Amino acid sequence: MDRDLFSRFLDNLQQLSVTRQDRILVAVSGGPDSMVLLHLLWRYNAKKIGLFHLNHGFRANASKEAKFVEEYAQKLDIPAQIESYDITGFLSESGESKQQGARKIRYQLLRNFAEANGYHRIALGHHGDDQAETVLMRMIRGSGLHGLAGIPKQRGPFIRPLLDFYKEELLQYCADFEIPYVLDESNFEPVYLRNKVRQELLPLLIREYNPEMVSQLIQLADLAREDELELQEKAESIALRHLKWRSGQVTFPRKVFAPLSTSMQRRVLRSLLQCYKGNLLQIGFSHIEEWRERLREDSSFRLSLPQCTVSATPEYIFVGEFVAKAWEPSELKLQDELRVGSFAIRAQVFEGQILEPEESCEDFDLDTLALPLVVRPRQAGDRIALFGGGTKKVKDLMIDHYVPLEERDYFPLVCDQDDILWIPTLRRSSKGAITKDTKRVLRLSLK
Repeated sequence: MDRDLFSRFLDNLQQLSVTRQDRILVAVSGGPDSMVLLHLLWRYNAKKIGLFHLNHGFRANASKEAKFVEEYAQKLDIPAQIESYDITGFLSESGESKQQGARKIRYQLLRNFAEANGYHRIALGHHGDDQAETVLMRMIRGSGLHGLAGIPKQRGPFIRPLLDFYKEELLQYCADFEIPYVLDESNFEPVYLRNKVRQELLPLLIREYNPEMVSQLIQLADLAREDELELQEKAESIALRHLKWRSGQVTFPRKVFAPLSTSMQRRVLRSLLQCYKGNLLQIGFSHIEEWRERLREDSSFRLSLPQCTVSATPEYIFVGEFVAKAWEPSELKLQDELRVGSFAIRAQVFEGQILEPEESCEDFDLDTLALPLVVRPRQAGDRIALFGGGTKKVKDLMIDHYVPLEERDYFPLVCDQDDILWIPTLRRSSKGAITKDTKRVLRLSLK
């Protein structure tokens, strides 16, 4: 095999849709992986790259490593941003682990600097051995298909062009091109799971069970990622097609959720959380499974997940907290749309037509109503006329439909001058029913 990795590296950049017009920020720690990444990108397009190094201050040599990276950047004539951050102080306040907290800060600083300085991509130095270790760690933790997919080659602006290179190849490249590097002593401390996997478990598996273990784990990640990507795209399509934002919450109909397979239910719930939170930090399999079980067993509930509350009624799944938006009663004009709180209600008039039924719509005989129409919140003693005779308290109707208590006073009621006509998503009145003598149809619809 050709020891110069440049040709394979170019193929990887092409697969990642990187072009020579892209400005690329390279995250460089000073270790052999990131130094090889920097050198290869310098060979690819020296004028379009910049360097970012974070001095986290964890080790005594941190300042020396920052100086080493800065001097090498000067040698290659690459602009370098050497940044320091009090990660120790952040960890003491946040309570996060050392590795997780440092990673979170590093990625955020990289993203901030790239956005502020016009970089299109952020290149990271993860390689094949990192991928194998990650997959093995997630197997130990009982991860599902999503976890076995390992480290993605691309996520947002972050790219990892070295994921199919082995550590041994990168070290050989350093030797061949006389690229200096520093070693992180913490990588040899057996207190971290990754280090124990790297130094103890993976060598044991290679020695005693399969000499191709690293390549097999990388292949497993590739296969799992392809399957997971297809399944996740389907779940996201289902979620985005049916979810709605209402009063600060994401809502999703249970009638869509219930028929899905167990696998797809889990993925749709993850997609709903991703949509609401923007991430899935601290959300594990047990959280999703508890939520799914409650949806399977209970008609109405409220459940606290990390950094988020979820709830349900018989009709809907809710993600997040209801945010009350006070609004005043308003006239709903014909052939117009009225926004009240987080609802939008439209009134359309059709002359002598029999309309096709649509979701979230109700039709009335306009000439039997006392205009103008008004949209208002509920009032004490409100009742709605029922088909078949009699009336029902609006309060009882909301209880029957498990409308959360905090939402009931903000729910819109569409009325004429005498009666309640429609409570969107709950019930319509018997007043104004369409007959063979109807000449003008009023269609009320909820957006």
